[in-house]
This record gives sequence, structure tokens and C-alpha cells, in this order.
Amino acid sequence: MPIFDQGYQHWTGRLASHGARWWAITRQGLRTQLRNRHTKYLVVSAWVPALILAAFLALWGLLEQKSAVLEPFMFLFQWLPEPIKQGPKAYRTTIWTIAFHWFLWIEVGVAMLLVLLVGSDLISQDLRFNAIPLYLSRPMRRLDYFAGKLGVIAAFLAAVMVVPVLLAYTIGVAFSLDLTVIPDTGRILLGAVLYGLLVALVCGLVMLALSSLSRNSRLVAMMWAGLWLISGMISQSVGSSLRHQDQRRPWEIISFTHNLHRVRQALLDTEAAHRQLQDLLTQAQKAAEAAASGELPGGLSSLPPPSQPRGPLARLFRPRRPPTHPELTQRIRSSAVEQNETLRNLLVSPYPWTWSAAVLGGLSLASIGVLSTRVRSLDRLK
Repeated sequence: MPIFDQGYQHWTGRLASHGARWWAITRQGLRTQLRNRHTKYLVVSAWVPALILAAFLALWGLLEQKSAVLEPFMFLFQWLPEPIKQGPKAYRTTIWTIAFHWFLWIEVGVAMLLVLLVGSDLISQDLRFNAIPLYLSRPMRRLDYFAGKLGVIAAFLAAVMVVPVLLAYTIGVAFSLDLTVIPDTGRILLGAVLYGLLVALVCGLVMLALSSLSRNSRLVAMMWAGLWLISGMISQSVGSSLRHQDQRRPWEIISFTHNLHRVRQALLDTEAAHRQLQDLLTQAQKAAEAAASGELPGGLSSLPPPSQPRGPLARLFRPRRPPTHPELTQRIRSSAVEQNETLRNLLVSPYPWTWSAAVLGGLSLASIGVLSTRVRSLDRLK
């Protein structure tokens, strides 16, 4: 073939380092996913719990300062025991831990949906159109290809789990107007950020492995839904039949999301926060029962009852009969028991968190093995 032009044309592109080769895949993947309106709506809706968390931390900072601005919002703190409302700074770590716990508990469900939308076609589409040889024909290794695909999932999960945590923490510190809040709550920030990165890594690897198993993106989405939803259903069904036989509840490691929740409990140390809050609720229950039984200081229990209205309209203005002491005591006791049981079930898990960490680590290693088998180097591609 004759050569008609032997001239030189200067390349006007921008050189990039070899370490950033994966970023080209991640950048293109982010652009592609952001064209999907469902993905954008889900990311925006995931910030609603973050705004609620930031508002709560701001109100808590005002509560610590005993600010008059908080008076219209005091109904939000009526559920707190009286010692916390009287000295909120002493219980700052407990309340912040529980607040970040609930936020991350909600965001895990959002993260599962986001991974379903974003990651189902990352590798399956390349397999369907035979695009992997085109990737690997460039100066790019398989590790760069995997890192680029994983970066797409990690970027979206960081946008809904890591960035909101940093923003809410900054707002909480700003409204506290006390530098001691940083050493008191720094461990919570570190645990929340590490948890967000862990969710991004584990979910990203598992989704990429599932995406490499089939060229049909819908089948990949069904496999992810099975891992997420069906594993939780199996765990609940096994637990309902064995609940009274083993109080350690080891069957909960079957659920993929529950393993993530258990690791979060260890990183945030929610068990200690729950124990402290449960002790305060128990003390408040005993005080309320003592007051309901008539054991009031200064002989207040022997005061005569208030006078009742009389006349033809007395029935309209007569107050409703208050419950008797046994009824009120039983009502207070049942309410407190229900609160304690709810906190115990949601915040505390009896089996060691290392079991869940081992399950997640095994899933990650298995995913790496699947990826190394399904996506082969260029010399092994047919």
C-alpha cells in the first residue's frame, strides 16, 4: 500500500499518567448513568435523610446551648428521658451515634437500589457487544478495567453515604459552638465514613461479579435482587421458626443487608449507645411508675381532687376520667417494655460482628475470583 503523506501532525490531546487510566472508564460510566433520569431521581431522594440528619444535629446543638430559638421545636425531643434534656452535652456521643446509625440504616436500602440501577450492565453490556477486547487492546490492564468499573459504583454510593455524612457532621459541629464536640464525636465520623467505603467496596465487587456472569442485564438485576431480598426473606423465615431455640440468632448472617448492618453496629459502637439509652429509659419508667402509684414528694398524693364543674353544661366541660393508678402503671410499663424491645432488636445483635465481617469478606474474595475468570486477558480472548 503506497504512503501518500509522510508529514507530521502534532497531537493536541492531554497526556495522563498510567495510574489514572481507570479514571477514563469511570468518567464515561458516570456520564452514561447520569443520563438515566431514574438514577438522578434516586440520588436526589437519597439526600432527604441526609438533610433530616443535618437538621437534627443542628437542633441538638441549639439544645446544648439552651437557645430560645429551639422553643418551637421542643416537641421533637419529648421522647428523650429527662436527664438528657437537662444535660444534653453529657449524652452527646450517645445521641449522635444513634442519629448516624438510623441515617446509615436508611441509606443502605437506597444503596441497594442504586447498585441495581447502576451496576447491572457495567460488564454484561461489554460482554454482549464484545467490547472487552477493545478495552484491553489499549495500554490498559485488567486491573485498570476492574477499577474503572468499580469506580462507577463507588462514586454513586459515596455520593449518598459518604458525602452526606461529612456535610451533616460539619453542620452539627458548626451549630454546637463547642470545640469539644470534635474529640467527642470524631470516632463516629470515622466509623461512618469507613462504613460507607466498605459498602461501596463490597457491593461494587459483588455486583461486578454478577454482571460478568451473564450478557443479559435483566438477569443480572434479578440475581442482585435475589441476593438482597430473598436472602433477607430466608433469614426471617428461619428466624420465625427458631426464634425461641437460640437467642444468639445466628441465622441472620444469611441476610446480605443484615451483615452490613452488623458491621455498622461495630464501627459506630451502637451497642454502648443503646445500653446507655436503655438505662435512662428504665430509670424514667421507674420514676413514672412511682408517680403514678401516688408516691409523690411532700404529701402531694394526699391532696383532694379538683372540683368538678356543675350545671346543665357540666357534661360538656367535665374532664375525662383519668386512669387509675394500676391502669396508668401498667400502661407506662408496657410502653417502656415496647421501647426497650424495639431498641434491642434494631440496635443490638447477639452474635459477634466478626461473623458478618467474615461473610462479607468471603463474598468479596469470591467476587474477585469470578471476575478474574470471566474477564480474561487479551491473549486468552477468542
